[in-house]
Amino acid sequence: MEPPFPAVVFDLDGTLTSPGTTRPAPGVVALVEALHARGVPLALATSAGTATARRVLGDLGVLGCFTSVAGRGADGLHRGKDAVVGEALLGLGITDTPAGAVLVGDSPADLEAALAHGLVPVGVTWGGGRPDALRDAGAHLVLEHPDELWSLGAS
Repeated sequence: MEPPFPAVVFDLDGTLTSPGTTRPAPGVVALVEALHARGVPLALATSAGTATARRVLGDLGVLGCFTSVAGRGADGLHRGKDAVVGEALLGLGITDTPAGAVLVGDSPADLEAALAHGLVPVGVTWGGGRPDALRDAGAHLVLEHPDELWSLGAS
């Protein structure tokens, strides 16, 4: 069976975890595990430090599901979301974004970075993202629950 997406890039805070915490947002661990089991290459693009992001993914029990984890480097320099998404894609071996590859995030900056890299921008509300702001930023789909992502893969 062919994977439903050629790749999925996730944001961390407010998308995989509840905002400002390291607790998983409801339903996201099951989504990540299901995508991984279906052979979907997964990446994380975050403004958090890469080491912190890896630790959080490990604590969630899903670090092994991610081929690529990109964030602020050990130098502590903050790079824009666009640069971090580009690094995450390179970590997946993607230099030419395939049609249907998705970025899932809770902020307009996430979705703008998705568009800059040719990814389908998917907004989420469980991290506090406002549906109107996400749509204004170009969201192709705004999710209220992680399971709703499968509807995009079916289209």
